[in-house]
Amino acid sequence: MKLYGRICHDLNNITTEKLKASKPGVANVQGKYICHQCGNTDQTLFFQYYCHHCNKETTYCRYCVNFGKAQSCKDIYIIESKRHRTDGKYRLDFELSEQQRIASENIQRAVLKYEHLLLHAVTGAGKTEMIFAGISAARQKGDNIAVVSPRVDVVKEVYLRLTNAFKDEQIDLMYEGQFAQYNSTFVVATVHQLMRYDGHFNVVIVDEVDAFPLEMDQQLMHTIQKASAASASHIYLTATPNKQLLSQFNHSQIIKLPARYHGHPLPIPEFQFNTIKETKLNPKLLKFLKQQIEHERKTFVFFHDIRFMEKVFNIYRHYFSKIEYVSSIDPKRHEKVTRLRNNEIDIMFTTTILERGITLEKLDVVIVNTEKFNSSAIIQIAGRVGRKIAYPNGKVLCYHEGLTKQMMHAKNEIVKMNRLAFQKGWIT
Repeated sequence: MKLYGRICHDLNNITTEKLKASKPGVANVQGKYICHQCGNTDQTLFFQYYCHHCNKETTYCRYCVNFGKAQSCKDIYIIESKRHRTDGKYRLDFELSEQQRIASENIQRAVLKYEHLLLHAVTGAGKTEMIFAGISAARQKGDNIAVVSPRVDVVKEVYLRLTNAFKDEQIDLMYEGQFAQYNSTFVVATVHQLMRYDGHFNVVIVDEVDAFPLEMDQQLMHTIQKASAASASHIYLTATPNKQLLSQFNHSQIIKLPARYHGHPLPIPEFQFNTIKETKLNPKLLKFLKQQIEHERKTFVFFHDIRFMEKVFNIYRHYFSKIEYVSSIDPKRHEKVTRLRNNEIDIMFTTTILERGITLEKLDVVIVNTEKFNSSAIIQIAGRVGRKIAYPNGKVLCYHEGLTKQMMHAKNEIVKMNRLAFQKGWIT
């Protein structure tokens, strides 16, 4: 494996690669610190300690410390990037819809011209398949590609689709604990992993650009810029763009995709007043879950709070055999998601950790205390339902203790997208 375009802490790790530059890990520029590994300039994230190797006080960056300590008394090394052409061949088992074809052509055009593009596409629009032609064109030019997302679960799902389509490409999968195997010509990774690169990628495709932590952390957006080559195309994909993201693009750079690939409308949330307590069985929820089992359908039950979810789960676990719960702090999280995909779980109590990046057949969702969720989360959760062409319909039950503007906004946005898709003739 070659470290092309990488930031390296030890030159003994390279072989035939060429060194592009060396810099102190942390520099003091006009009285303020800057990290040359991640680009951090937040002064509260720089700390000092006495370095016994240098026998002097040194400053290091805490923001990127998990990627190797960047500090003022030691240099980091930037390895020269390299481009490598391939045939860019891919396999697609179905014909793109008219909407997907329009998006695919726009992406390919932006990639070839090194321009930026925002795809505002509803959940289940088939975004991943829309990027194939653009990736193929880029690889035929020898351009280096990164397909990134803030969420590990999304990254894994996208990686599986891309490796299935681009069977002749060497695709690196990178997230915490999972490292590159090849030469970083085609990378699928969490956004944080781009901190390992400098000026390397000609195409960066960001899936779920509005997801946590990317939407909350402008440093990660800077990381994307830093990892990009001087000539680079950025393609952003999301179902729920915020105002700040939309403001960065002009009208011609935003492609709106209101229809799902299978031509069926988005499920509309159903608002039901219903109080779920952590100490008492709720007859309405119990009845619904039992009906789901009878009809051989799967159910996600979404909660806003982990501890509250765990207490409610302990009530309902006695009534069902194939029931589980999962959250971001669950050490068995990935194992449970695998069991879910393997049809070993019928009912999953979950936080918003499963609002993206997973597609199942015969799935319905329940949101508990919907009034505590923002519109983006409600839209994403509703988007889990009806994604498969064989089962394009389903229920989105929103239990609440009072309607909110966020709830109404989410429902209105879904209705508006359905109306637009119908007007264009893309759904029936």
